[in-house]
Amino acid sequence: MPDELIPPLAASDLWVAAAVFGVLLAVFVAFLPLIGRLRGRSVGPRTVPVHVRSRYGSLIDDVEARYRDGELTTKATAQELSALLRDFASEAWGAKAKHMTQREMREAGIAPLADAVARLYAAEFERDVPETAAEELRVAREVITRW
Repeated sequence: MPDELIPPLAASDLWVAAAVFGVLLAVFVAFLPLIGRLRGRSVGPRTVPVHVRSRYGSLIDDVEARYRDGELTTKATAQELSALLRDFASEAWGAKAKHMTQREMREAGIAPLADAVARLYAAEFERDVPETAAEELRVAREVITRW
């Protein structure tokens, strides 16, 4: 054995820098969903492209024409309008509203859609169906023209 001791080898500064970078990257990835949610809530629904708004407006006009021709009952009109509004939310804002509850719609920042769906839900499922679908058609048009 030699008379002098050999000191242990020190870790390279690159390893320390890589470890710090890895920890910072892991923290950033962990908080990424929270950052996305916070950004989504503060922005609210985006503006709707004109072509989407006009297409759904004409689809509502078609439903109204079929209702006036007697092809649809008030209940069936409310059901079609509800499906149209959910599709509109999907196309306009990317919200997967097809199977959302009203509470989920409110949490997603599309409360006017939740209000309209609640109104249409009443026309679809209550025992006392409204005599005309005028209010349901008005509500659907309001959602499409509101943003």
